[in-house]
Amino acid sequence: MTLSARSLLTAILVGCGLTSMSANAQTVQILGQGSLSLPYGVAVDSSGNVFVANTNDSQIDEILASGDYATVKSILPKAGFDYPYGVTLDGSGNIFVADTYNNFVEEIPTKGGYTTISVLAAALNGDFIYPTSVAVDSSGNVFVADPDDNAVYEIVAAGGYANIKSVGAANGYFTLPGGVALDSSGNVFVADYGNNAVKEVLAAGGYVTVKTLGSGFKAPQGVAVDTSGNVYVADTGNNAVKEILAEGGYTTVNTLAAATGNFNTPAAVAVDTSGNVYVADSVNNVVKKILLGASPLAASVLPGGRSVETGTVATVFATIVNAGSTALSGCGIDLPASAPAGLSIGFQTTDPSTNALTGTPNQSVAIPANGLQTFLLSFQSSAALTAPGLAPVFACQGVAPAPVTAGVDTVDLTFSTTPIADIIALAATTSNDGTVHIANGDGAFAVATIDAGAASSLTAVTDTGAATLPLTAVLCQTNSAGQCLVPPAVSVPVSIAANGTPTFSVFVGANAAIPFAPGTSRIFVRFIDGSGVSHGSTSVAVTTN
Repeated sequence: MTLSARSLLTAILVGCGLTSMSANAQTVQILGQGSLSLPYGVAVDSSGNVFVANTNDSQIDEILASGDYATVKSILPKAGFDYPYGVTLDGSGNIFVADTYNNFVEEIPTKGGYTTISVLAAALNGDFIYPTSVAVDSSGNVFVADPDDNAVYEIVAAGGYANIKSVGAANGYFTLPGGVALDSSGNVFVADYGNNAVKEVLAAGGYVTVKTLGSGFKAPQGVAVDTSGNVYVADTGNNAVKEILAEGGYTTVNTLAAATGNFNTPAAVAVDTSGNVYVADSVNNVVKKILLGASPLAASVLPGGRSVETGTVATVFATIVNAGSTALSGCGIDLPASAPAGLSIGFQTTDPSTNALTGTPNQSVAIPANGLQTFLLSFQSSAALTAPGLAPVFACQGVAPAPVTAGVDTVDLTFSTTPIADIIALAATTSNDGTVHIANGDGAFAVATIDAGAASSLTAVTDTGAATLPLTAVLCQTNSAGQCLVPPAVSVPVSIAANGTPTFSVFVGANAAIPFAPGTSRIFVRFIDGSGVSHGSTSVAVTTN
């Protein structure tokens, strides 16, 4: 692997400023340690201040974002809360509290500095038995999860909160609903504790349609929704925090790797405008902030795939870039939570000038501001497995990990019990920046390979990954002069000998504009076997700009 190729990907990452969110392992920050007792509710305002239902102390606390969350203030300590369980804020910063043992839902107006409290009129009529969670929509309507009633209610703002309505229409939808949240369209999301489910009540049609989202939950107690509609769940019985992706209709559930082993009865979640998630970790008596927002880190991996026999180490080079203005410590690489069982990873720093190993294996390092560090990654497995698009977690202390960009910081891994082709592929563009710049509708790039494994018959194919782009891409195998051996096609059969070094040309045509978005607009070249398993891959960005 040449240094110039790895440095090329590093330069692309810095220039593009990639900051998309990763849902894999994350950095966790501890808030309120020593000040909280059984925190069961959590909310966050637009300034990042955190509000906690400090349940066992029967008070609402504010953890100030300024000063790195070192200051904890009690709000209305003499107000007479009795086991407040849920807390939320509206768009004006007013606080709403599910005051469980008082059977009240209360509002603490921000006006005057949170010095007054009012009980919503509907709560005085005996409507609530055991309210545990509250949410507020853009019109000021308040939604309440009341588990002892097996119901979710809406307290209508119009008329001074005098009207209360059931959400979900008929009985039987919920069993001990513990948490409630809203998206920007007013749809209601419910942590249905007793049914081990998360449900969405659609606003359209008057809150009568209920849909079950995702699967695998155990006594979920808290729920929150980010600005993209992704749903975060305090999966209390599993001691985990999970994300249900909006994309694809709420069918994909990711467990945040930071949750594994860190939480003890997480009861509630909240999410800020940057996408960071706050967890009321009740039995640990703290609030934890999972940094999911924009990261100063970026990463690259070369080559894009390795295929080896079990018991053999599969190695790739990697780079972590710190594009921030502050030096970072504790930087290293780990497997994502989705990695197959039995797969292990090791890392060691390298000299970026020579590729020689430096440092100590698996020892985290510091990366200076606007600096980078190169690594050698080593994957091992004693059993056969395939891990296409594996996304190693590139992380430093105190910041979110590098975002996952398919084809840039992912690797296709295959371990086989028999000899196997291992195609190491690198792409080169005429602009030497890892990007095909299509001009007058046409562009091209080249791919060089070496088979570091067994001889094999494979098929070279092109695709655009998960993106749908207005382009066509065909390729051909080339001779030493760069001329096609056969006419270009979408897929080309190729027989590669052990240590063989076939080369390829890829020709690209665009029929519409393709903005410069290297994180998503990419062309992949893969070498697949008859079962569709990749034995090597590479990719380039593509744009008409």
